[in-house]
Amino acid sequence: MSSVLDVVLEVGDVTATAADVVLFKYAQQLYGASGQAMARLGAEGQGVAPLELRPGEVRFVETQGALGAPLALFVGTVRLGDFGYHEIRQFSLRALQALESRPGVKHVAGTLHGPNYGLDEDEAALAFVGGLVDAFQRGIGPRSLERFTVVEVNARRAARLRKALEQGLGGTPGVKALPDGGGFRVQRMNAFVQAPPLATAGIVSMDKPHAFVAMPFSPELEDTFHYGILGPVKAAGLLCERVDQAVFDGPIIQRIKERIDSAKVVIADLSMANPNVYLEVGYAWGRGRPTLLLVRDVRELRFDVASYRCIVYRSIRELETSLTRELARLLGA
Repeated sequence: MSSVLDVVLEVGDVTATAADVVLFKYAQQLYGASGQAMARLGAEGQGVAPLELRPGEVRFVETQGALGAPLALFVGTVRLGDFGYHEIRQFSLRALQALESRPGVKHVAGTLHGPNYGLDEDEAALAFVGGLVDAFQRGIGPRSLERFTVVEVNARRAARLRKALEQGLGGTPGVKALPDGGGFRVQRMNAFVQAPPLATAGIVSMDKPHAFVAMPFSPELEDTFHYGILGPVKAAGLLCERVDQAVFDGPIIQRIKERIDSAKVVIADLSMANPNVYLEVGYAWGRGRPTLLLVRDVRELRFDVASYRCIVYRSIRELETSLTRELARLLGA
């Protein structure tokens, strides 16, 4: 029985990652990497039947070389709109439980869930990895399991998530950073050891106060979000949620509406005059949500904001300062 599990974060394509098993979710529909995997399986003529998994159900699929791993595990979850931080953590636990039926599995690969679809990036990562750590330390999973590779396609996001995991896992009994800094080694705990502090990390209710950020899906504004908006929002004690998708289908639109409805504040960057952002602002106003408007240059605005408070910023540092002040005013800090 393996006494340690290495949890490693790598940049790459999870569908092409070499492992014994690759893990995907089925949120009553296929999204992202899960959809790409099924498309590849179909394109390679594997004759894979359509997925119809209820929450909690699992299905193993022999990939026959269509993916980097010889075996794919699909785990059924609740629909995307209900797939929150707690559900991500439970997904990790359910996956390791399902893998107990494959006693020879040593290496599993999977991708993170939530950041692209409106959840706080750091909290979603901690929920997923926290679930893996907690389950392994309690003896859940195949006895042969030695490595779990978390695969992230975006290199910049991977760098940010490494820092978030370092902070979230720091000081957790039985968890140590690997010498190369690429991940963590988790020690399996015996039954008499009290559950470690990480057992409560990543358990975040969807009712926890959050800010919803509406802004264009554009690499040009990535630094604006991560260095100008994220910091002030977290400093104000809020989760920072953003839907990072170029194409908004029905479930994504529903997720946006639900998170705007419950947001403590909506922050909208009107730079680049993106029509989706304007729609989100209109919806937030219609629902009576407090809204802060941002723009790099007033010439990018498509309506008269003379009667609305709008932060005009010329640099990320200026935005960080102004937004911190406005959030304090709005939240009564």
